[in-house]
Amino acid sequence: MSMRICVFGAGSLGSALGALLSKGNDVTLVGRRPHMDSIRRSGLRVTGDRAFKAQVGASETVRGLEEPDLLIISTKAYDTQEAVRICRAEFRSDDMMALTLQNGLGNLELLRSWKGSKAFGGTTTMGAALSGSGRVHLSGLGRTVIGSDMDRVGSRRIASAFSAGGIPVSPCENIQGEIWAKTIVNACINPVSAILGVPNGRLLDSRPIFELLVGICEEGEQVADAVGIELPIRRLISRVRRVCAETSKNRSSMLRDIELGRRTEIREINGAICRNGRESGVPAPLNLAMCAIVQALEQSERGGSVETL
Repeated sequence: MSMRICVFGAGSLGSALGALLSKGNDVTLVGRRPHMDSIRRSGLRVTGDRAFKAQVGASETVRGLEEPDLLIISTKAYDTQEAVRICRAEFRSDDMMALTLQNGLGNLELLRSWKGSKAFGGTTTMGAALSGSGRVHLSGLGRTVIGSDMDRVGSRRIASAFSAGGIPVSPCENIQGEIWAKTIVNACINPVSAILGVPNGRLLDSRPIFELLVGICEEGEQVADAVGIELPIRRLISRVRRVCAETSKNRSSMLRDIELGRRTEIREINGAICRNGRESGVPAPLNLAMCAIVQALEQSERGGSVETL
């Protein structure tokens, strides 16, 4: 069944999702003006694995938009609270579903503080990058998992829309476990690749660096266990190795943020593991070290002082 979908924070991932979901759904993207202006003029051009032009709505604001059936939040994780505040003021329907596919921990909790059982979480390994205003390059569909422990019917409805758009998707009841697993994998790959300035595959070339990844991963697993999270697999380092190999030529989002002088999601990834560890009495010194070094790199690129986590 067709849905009206709003993607809030339509950068690379949000634009790719919106383009694919536009097949059979009424999709509106909300993002920055140059990108939205170009989409309004010429449509959204998708290149890479799938080449097509998507006809989607485009706006710089949610003000005045028709209430969607599904709201997808695709901002950076540090902007989630502000995204919820903006969307909450405009969208009032109790039936509207809200989905986060963002990096890091805490996004689903923020959505649930607003939407309760109508908030859904997920993870995706879709590869996308903006190649210019009105253009997004799709480098791989990856694997997407969507779910909720409160509303299985809603999870299946969202998954059905993704599947109809050609996005490989699996509904999942243990969505917190999947979110934590992706966060731990990101905690290994993103900061180390950003610090070394290398593509993901290079992290497998050095035994000492791989041993560092193992240590970061084990800390994350110990913290997850301490806070009662059931991870989908016992040893996530195998997933870290696989992601590095499958995305060997990719430069992680954290590395790209450092190179472009932008704020990273280190606080929502490794920082969130450290905070949960501190609250549960489980130390995570390697994750803390990653936070300190990446924040120092941010300071050198952006100016200003290193923030406390």
